[in-house]
Amino acid sequence: METLTPDKILIVDDEPEAIENCRRILSRHRYQCVGEADSNRALAVIERERPQVLLTDLRMPGLDGIGLLQAAKRIDPAITVVLLTAYASIQTAVASMRHGAFDYLAKPFTGQELRTVVQRALGQERGVASVRAEVSRAPVTGLMERGTAAQEGVLIGNSAATQMVRDVVERVAATEAALLISGEAGTGKEYLARTIHARCVRRSKPFVSVGCIAGDDATLDAQVFGVAGSSGSQPGLLEMARGGTLYLNEVGGLSPRLQAKIARALKECRGRRVGEERYYDLDLRVMAASTQDLQACCDRREFREDLYWHLNVVPVLLRPLRERVDDIDALAHWILRTCQVGHRDDHLMWQNFTPRARRRLRHYPWPGNLRELWSVIEHAAVLADGSLIDLTHLPDRLRTAR
Repeated sequence: METLTPDKILIVDDEPEAIENCRRILSRHRYQCVGEADSNRALAVIERERPQVLLTDLRMPGLDGIGLLQAAKRIDPAITVVLLTAYASIQTAVASMRHGAFDYLAKPFTGQELRTVVQRALGQERGVASVRAEVSRAPVTGLMERGTAAQEGVLIGNSAATQMVRDVVERVAATEAALLISGEAGTGKEYLARTIHARCVRRSKPFVSVGCIAGDDATLDAQVFGVAGSSGSQPGLLEMARGGTLYLNEVGGLSPRLQAKIARALKECRGRRVGEERYYDLDLRVMAASTQDLQACCDRREFREDLYWHLNVVPVLLRPLRERVDDIDALAHWILRTCQVGHRDDHLMWQNFTPRARRRLRHYPWPGNLRELWSVIEHAAVLADGSLIDLTHLPDRLRTAR
């Protein structure tokens, strides 16, 4: 019987704890992980090991993430690079895409988010067709692989802000209304969109997420609208969303040209593949998300008003976790239970938090919001060697926070 060689992943970060955290998450899925804390030495590792995927921190002493990306591509043009950054913004994302990055992941990230981006990176390396086939097969994909409980995560808690979001979900789920979901990074915008999709009449059809931040405008155009060519046509994400929901993630990152093209497609309910004259009909619900104030972007003429008003039929604002202190206990316990279901270790099935650990979770400001909370709980659940998660099991930044 032939033994499959595991995919090789190089993790580069000047913080050894970050390398070990990524290695711990990915090794469970039989990836062969190699770590390197020195970005200059990483080049020799790429030359020697020839990893399929490079995960690299953006800000490092010596050679930074962009510099390592460029050097890695010169050594092995086929390598797929994902940037890890605690300083995520549209500007840094666009810069990384322009230099050839496959994607970027904002720190802190959950284990599921890391696994998902690695799976996508390896899928791209094996061919775009396989990635598209995977999207078209599954009505709900990506971050929602944990199941229905994860879809409900953004709605957990009893604060006024959370109750307001639950009320919106109940009102709009059965409609065809477009939604514009606003909030800081990590507040659960895509979770909310998937939750609404899972409750609407289109739930048996695909939920297709479009990452609107891309350095190459032509590539994003082809991905969204499809491409016609002599060797055959490739459907775009608009066609893949037929009958379901199209989710425009970080819609403020679209170029003015694509803003105009998407606005027209949504208005006319039809699209056209690049290089083709024939139109195809659109039958979809549209949701969008942004960390920016798109109304202010319209005022500065950075975002088209016609697209803004098409998307902003039902506006939803997700509050940052620091404004949802009353929800943190419930969220922490829900995340812990969800993490426990995903692990085989028996001791993880009986864990709980000590009073001082709960106090620290409530008083920490959570700049990374729900994404950071999930990462911290998953980290603590693995490190705890008994039934209780204490302050000592939390990351250093929480233990030392004032």
